[in-house]
Amino acid sequence: MNKIFVILLFLLFFSCISCENSINIQKEEISDEDKITDEDEVSDDDADTVQEPLFNLKIEENRQNSLSCRLTFSTTDERKTFVKYYSDTHKGYKITEDSAKNDHYFFLWGMRENLDYTIEIYSYEETPELLATTEFHSGFAPYYLPAMYPGEQNLEKTAGGFVLFQYAATTYDHIFPVAVMVDREGYVVWYFEYDAWYASSFGDVAWNNEKRTILIALTKDSDDLPAEEAIEIDLEGNIVWKSPKIASYYYGPGSWNHAYYMMKDGSVTFPQVIYDGCVVTDRVVNLDADTYGEIWSWDYRDYFEKPDCSTNTSGDVWLDWTHTNSVTMYKEEGIVYVNSRNFSTFFKIDMSSGAIIWRLGKDGDFTFVGDNPNPWFELAHDPEINGVNGNKVILYDNGSAERGLTRIVEYTIDEANMTAEMTFEFDGSQLGKRWWSEYWGDADRLPNDNIFVTAGFYDMQQTSRFFEVTRDGEIVWELFFEHTDDWQISLYKADKFVPPLEFIK
Repeated sequence: MNKIFVILLFLLFFSCISCENSINIQKEEISDEDKITDEDEVSDDDADTVQEPLFNLKIEENRQNSLSCRLTFSTTDERKTFVKYYSDTHKGYKITEDSAKNDHYFFLWGMRENLDYTIEIYSYEETPELLATTEFHSGFAPYYLPAMYPGEQNLEKTAGGFVLFQYAATTYDHIFPVAVMVDREGYVVWYFEYDAWYASSFGDVAWNNEKRTILIALTKDSDDLPAEEAIEIDLEGNIVWKSPKIASYYYGPGSWNHAYYMMKDGSVTFPQVIYDGCVVTDRVVNLDADTYGEIWSWDYRDYFEKPDCSTNTSGDVWLDWTHTNSVTMYKEEGIVYVNSRNFSTFFKIDMSSGAIIWRLGKDGDFTFVGDNPNPWFELAHDPEINGVNGNKVILYDNGSAERGLTRIVEYTIDEANMTAEMTFEFDGSQLGKRWWSEYWGDADRLPNDNIFVTAGFYDMQQTSRFFEVTRDGEIVWELFFEHTDDWQISLYKADKFVPPLEFIK
């Protein structure tokens, strides 16, 4: 028993030494004249002159995301500080405080898995002063995340930033409620797991740059689950908002479908599922975020004649009529854009009257300019408004089974003359990378004018991937996902954004 006690004391002693050695406090230099000898009397004032500039340094692992940690410390005087953290194989990041203070807090995130990170704390000055160094070992992302492997990697032509996404799978047992970020080299640098009892998966994730939060819409698969439709989290994984709980499920009566948005005024917007006779349609709704009280709505049935059930030849009980998959609302301008996949039409709507201002598509209001043999999009997803006064629209053009190929298209529209010209088209043909995704997909313009594409499939003959393409039709970045003989990963949409981190070059 005594031997065990001695061994424990021995281990405790060396453990303490190890902990102390992991932190290096940079002490202020004191000249020989100012040094205090044993013969000198030490007053309280004298003791203050030798106090370390930084103290109470602590590192706390973030249990919700082991690729991050919380760093706290105090300084003897008010200082504005910044932190650098990096490893031997990862250049890492720099985070700077907004103002001077005594008590300091940093959330260090964006780390890669299983690395030793050096953390350096500096005083923010013209000539920065190193105050302390310490270390943190990053953990692992969830074991069940799918394997990802890079394709093209021309980083000089690639937009910087992280890719935020959720994923599904062709088999239920590979679907998990998790959101993920990867850096542009394809490494997982952030994740968030939600209680699996509350959702079968995540349906939509979106980065809010102003609030530095992430909105996650949940795809409940049963109306027995007392769960929210959406949550908003911060980067640390704290839930900062929950939508009201409703007794419905994804694509169930009254529930959201395809896209869920948090507006600048704090309200929420989504296509709301309506079951009417044998027809499934949508109302676009703008609701109070906390009560779901209706602020504004728009209903196809007010402008189009609902089809007769006898036209349903699909064999399904329900006739999927409108299938709205995207809403872009500008409340201050009083304009909302709505995309109907099954109409193959993109609508611009006046919010004050509900009137349709114009329709873009084959049977729409614009005359196509050019000689492209396939001038119009079919069954498209996630249009994005760009350009001057919204005169450019980028779409993930899924394409019909008859056409048999998917492409990215951009239209430049002239509302004065009601013409539309295709100013960008990419289908991968010239690179031998044609693809067809009957469902899902996303295309977003990046700050460097490249287009970031989410090509996710339920087709076992193809492999889901992200890629970035230039205006010259060059793929400069790709990330492929796990694909086996029995199942594969599916992707709906993704956000590529510049995180609030300064990248160390």
